[in-house]
Amino acid sequence: MIPAILYKSVYINIVLILTLCYILSLKQQTDKQILKGTTDYLPAFILSIIVAFYMGLRPVSMAFGDTVVYNRIYLMNDAMFRSQFHEGEELFGWIMETCRPIMDIKGFFLLIDISYLGFMFWGCKRLMPNNTMAAVLFNIASFSFFTFGTNGIRNGLACSIVILGFAFMATDKKSPIKGLLICLIASMLHKSVALPTAMSIVSIYIIKDFRHAYLFWILSIAISLVFGNSVANLFATMGFDDRMTEYLNNSEYNHQFSSTGFRWDFLLYSAMPIVLGYYIVIKRGIRNRTYEFLLNTYVLSNSFWVMVIRAAFSNRFAYLSWFLYPIVIAYPLLKLPIWKENQGKRLKQIMLANVGFTYIMWLLGKL
Repeated sequence: MIPAILYKSVYINIVLILTLCYILSLKQQTDKQILKGTTDYLPAFILSIIVAFYMGLRPVSMAFGDTVVYNRIYLMNDAMFRSQFHEGEELFGWIMETCRPIMDIKGFFLLIDISYLGFMFWGCKRLMPNNTMAAVLFNIASFSFFTFGTNGIRNGLACSIVILGFAFMATDKKSPIKGLLICLIASMLHKSVALPTAMSIVSIYIIKDFRHAYLFWILSIAISLVFGNSVANLFATMGFDDRMTEYLNNSEYNHQFSSTGFRWDFLLYSAMPIVLGYYIVIKRGIRNRTYEFLLNTYVLSNSFWVMVIRAAFSNRFAYLSWFLYPIVIAYPLLKLPIWKENQGKRLKQIMLANVGFTYIMWLLGKL
């Protein structure tokens, strides 16, 4: 068995190798060849299952943060167990309660990670059916994917379900109701996904043009810089999420986070899909309703995180947009004609940058 301290290292290195192998297997393709793609559902599905088993069968160790917390809750007596979950999020508690008599904690974690990877795969398949393998690789190589499959597992699972919900909303031309119902189920696991769900509704009915979403994002940076914690405190009083209120108002969490204050590093990372969107939509004038729906939802969700960027554990709020990061990067590369004969070259470069950033951040974390 792989020691807990090496678990993420093995994962990151294998994902790097898989991405490099995929990049090397791609020939110099034009935009038309990439858009035509191949129906590579099966290898993408198998890869998703393998990753799910790897994550799900991890050791119960403090190396995985909340894994130990969920293990402790899983072993509580019934009375204590039922008091552990926030009002309105009882679905996750019900899943745990159903699993406790029939499987041990590793079986439960495996079930959660199969769901985590499974909903992600389903969403990718629905959005990018001709290049599902590339879409899955973008996701498993993204910065926060491993963490939210082994640490913030409830948030991660809820966001993965929301990806599927957005995939239905983006591809069902008749009505977004089916996708919204899927997102509602996700919010019963973790209320915080109400934010990206609300922003998806705004993207459908109000802010349809990326230019407006982009201006709102720029405005959110200015507001955060000028008003600082005042904006964060305003969000804390809105009752959006009890955890947000606790993190914003309680300074005891500050020492548990690597850095507080305005996170320029996180902001720069968040800006990459927005820069790509600016180039595609504004500079090149390439319009695609599905892409703009996904992009606007990401931009608007990220804007609200920017306003609370100084909070301890603001990375958890950032994930309410970051879970869409690999989707809004992958979708235009695999579905839109952007660079003609150089599309394959750009796809390779951006896939490498995606996994390279994750790998570099992992290396820095080990220093």
